[in-house]
Amino acid sequence: MADKENDPLGSTEARQPLTKDEEANGDVPEVKIEDKVQLKKEVTLLNGVGLVVGVMIGSGIFISPKGVLIRTESVGMSLVVWAGCGLLALCGSLCYCEMGTMIPKSGAEYSYLKETFGPLPGFLYSWTLALIIRPSSIAIVALTFARYVTQPFFPDCEISPLAVRKVLAAACIAVTIFINCASVKVATRITDVFTLGKLIAIAILVVIGIVTLAEGNVQYLKDPFDDSESNPAAIGLAFYSGLWAYDGWNALNFVTEEMRNPARDLPRALMIGIPLVTICYLLTNIAYIAVVGGEGILTSGAVAMTVGAMKLGPVAWLIPIFVACSTFGCVNGLAFSGARLVYVAARSGHMPKALAMIHRKRQTPMPSIIFMNVIALIMLIPDSAQFSTLVNYFSFAAWLSYFAVFIALLYLRWKRPDLHRPYKVWIVVPIFTALVALYLLITPFAMEPIESSLALIFIALGIPVYFIFCKWDLVGKCGGCDNFNLLIQKLFDVAVEDEKDEIED
Repeated sequence: MADKENDPLGSTEARQPLTKDEEANGDVPEVKIEDKVQLKKEVTLLNGVGLVVGVMIGSGIFISPKGVLIRTESVGMSLVVWAGCGLLALCGSLCYCEMGTMIPKSGAEYSYLKETFGPLPGFLYSWTLALIIRPSSIAIVALTFARYVTQPFFPDCEISPLAVRKVLAAACIAVTIFINCASVKVATRITDVFTLGKLIAIAILVVIGIVTLAEGNVQYLKDPFDDSESNPAAIGLAFYSGLWAYDGWNALNFVTEEMRNPARDLPRALMIGIPLVTICYLLTNIAYIAVVGGEGILTSGAVAMTVGAMKLGPVAWLIPIFVACSTFGCVNGLAFSGARLVYVAARSGHMPKALAMIHRKRQTPMPSIIFMNVIALIMLIPDSAQFSTLVNYFSFAAWLSYFAVFIALLYLRWKRPDLHRPYKVWIVVPIFTALVALYLLITPFAMEPIESSLALIFIALGIPVYFIFCKWDLVGKCGGCDNFNLLIQKLFDVAVEDEKDEIED
């Protein structure tokens, strides 16, 4: 993890050191633009909207939104929380628009925290997300994909063989590795296609809800706020459950460098994608309530399939098929965006240098893609129930990083007001989101202090790792790292990025 200024590797295998005569005569070989190794700018506005919607709409809204309902204890308050989560995601994304256009680097929180507060905060974020949060999320959604794929063959989805689901989940991850390594354009197009599939699934559920209400079945919506929970800590945990379904609103900031026009398309994609997801979630929850009611949501293992079985009859299989499409698209989007964080962190010397390499022909960050998804494959080995608990532990860590970014935005407004800001959010928005994020960090301690404490402990463990492997580079000084990097270059036909002066910190 040595600093990139001391990088001993060339950008391509064909690039040889200049002789003294060549240096004296100025005979520097010309490098053609098309031969340069660098990430391509292939993410359009449509791709951006597809990535945001594709990552946000995964499996949670289809399986069971009971996490919110358990905490709020009324269908009316649960809808308020779902709407509030959408508003908070939108406000947070507006702040990220300013940060992403002001600091136009991939890596989202990692780049913003590193640029504002220094390398240690950036490393701690990359340490937490790259090793735990994103791989476990990929594993969870891949297992959900496998569960719905097996549903037509095992009508009782609860008893479909676990081994079969794990094999299918591993196959899902393996396919996304191949897709993302092969082509940025193909990966974004697949995300677009599967985003359409999940919107069709939501449309089917919404139409079912509309028909149910039109038939006069409104009994579950009477007195919607009866027995609502008023404990602030419980409401905070309800927001955690809802915001997990909204997770991914910052996905586009991970790939800023690959957008064709980030100053224009980043704000547009977020302001199109997030309201669209919010509307879909509210309408879908209303449909669930109209068909099965609050009690039905709480008792159903997969409420979308319950609704489909009740209302679609012989074509009820459409729901698991479309949800499988939704989850596959989500896995692809998580792999696409998460690998960019690993790549950017490695480029800055905060992860092994081999992970900062790009395939010379495909122009994709192949080592970082393989690295993150291999961790996800390893996480398939334990029981899947442990994954949800693991992600709940680190919801605290995620909102800690969001809070830090909102504070960074306010800090830069104060300390560096003259920075070029193609997009500038109203100052009230980052103040509001920072206060809400602080609320979400404090209140869960009252009811679930162990999970939040474990998150803090894991983040703190990153401090000695940073000094040993990054600051002091004790492993690099022992030797052997250069040979390993050369082996990776030859094995995968990868090289460090050209024109590194454009990305110097």
